[in-house]
Amino acid sequence: MKIWVLGSKHPEIEKSILWHEGFEHFSNSDLLIVNLTTLNSGMIEDEYAKFYDTGRKYILDLLMTSEKQVIFIMNNDQNTINWLPVHPIIKETNPVDLKDSAVESYLEEYMKKVKNCSYYIHDFDIKYLDEKVDPKLKSHENYPFTSEILRKRGFLIYHGIQENIITNQAKQIIGGTFFWKIFVKYRVFVNSWDSTHIANTSHMVILPPPTSISVEKGIELIINTLVGKEIKESPPEWEKTISLPGLNQIENDTIQKEQEKKQIELDIENLKQKRNNLTVFRRLLWTKNFTLEDVVKNAFVFLGFPEIRKIRAENLEDWVFDFQTLPDFNYGVFEVKGSDKRTALADLTQCNKWVEDYMLEDIGKAKGIFVPNQHRLTDPTDPREREHFEPNEIEYASKREICILPAHEIFNAVIEKMKKNPEITRTNIEQKIATSNGLCKLV
Repeated sequence: MKIWVLGSKHPEIEKSILWHEGFEHFSNSDLLIVNLTTLNSGMIEDEYAKFYDTGRKYILDLLMTSEKQVIFIMNNDQNTINWLPVHPIIKETNPVDLKDSAVESYLEEYMKKVKNCSYYIHDFDIKYLDEKVDPKLKSHENYPFTSEILRKRGFLIYHGIQENIITNQAKQIIGGTFFWKIFVKYRVFVNSWDSTHIANTSHMVILPPPTSISVEKGIELIINTLVGKEIKESPPEWEKTISLPGLNQIENDTIQKEQEKKQIELDIENLKQKRNNLTVFRRLLWTKNFTLEDVVKNAFVFLGFPEIRKIRAENLEDWVFDFQTLPDFNYGVFEVKGSDKRTALADLTQCNKWVEDYMLEDIGKAKGIFVPNQHRLTDPTDPREREHFEPNEIEYASKREICILPAHEIFNAVIEKMKKNPEITRTNIEQKIATSNGLCKLV
């Protein structure tokens, strides 16, 4: 039997999923146990679509198999229940003791740990079930019996069945096993109607939370019974008050080691982040498209150009920086292009178009900077292919004062900056870009 738990961790079963994790299709399980006690309204509000679109549909799909089973450990907050495809409408009360508990044998040990309950089930809401089953509604799903409903041209009737009911001392229902029989009622003659039973939902077991042990322990009792493990009795609360020689020292040492472990884990995360901050620059040598554009920006920020940005629409030039140390230009305007083979003359003309735009729109005088990463998958230790441009491309760049700044040259400048090379300054970089009309080297 494939047992899954949603809402708490249980390593002894096939799968357990916490609320912050992505929902998987619950129909892959044979029994799904949903721990609603670990859920609160805020968690649902933060990920509304996840619960109401994905989670609700996946649980309904499981219920519509007619052969799987779902167990809900109840929460007395109605807001944590409303996202379920078929959900009880509950009324909160002061705790009322348990009266009758006619559950299946595998739930008996669990129910021994339930002494009272602070809600009762007033009714059930099955609107979502109807929306997904009735083919007359646009929101319906196709199930094996959908064609039968269409053929009968009738309307659906749902008949709820209650089994193994759990009640409190006020004889109010607080749990049990529930399922719905689905009928299609259709006209036979003018004033004659008939109905056909077309499907049952899977059984839905509703359990009040245990009161003498944690909900997680209660779920383990259910799991252990189902998989044939020995049921281990939990120790009484007073057991923790019994002193043993050396125990306090061991517990203090454990706390200290846990604190040291947390600090080490934090140090490791900081080191990983520093490593990532460094290795990201390697992408200058082999990426293209948006990844290359982003790492070019990061590199120029590192090289002392923190204001690099976009000042026009997203689909125009890639980046812009302000010339701060030279009077000849107002802006450096980037066109970034990665290519498996060679870049094209059209990429240079695109770069020149951005420069002309700045002049025509009276934004300011711009220096075109073409950043190619051509032959991006070749070994960068031999840059000849990466730096090869046809004579007409070099002539075009020269006449239009375009700086061709290969991505590997930016990488080399970053490396030298890391080595604290005093020549790698913003003033020098601006000077080289401004005076390069063709291929540019920063180092």
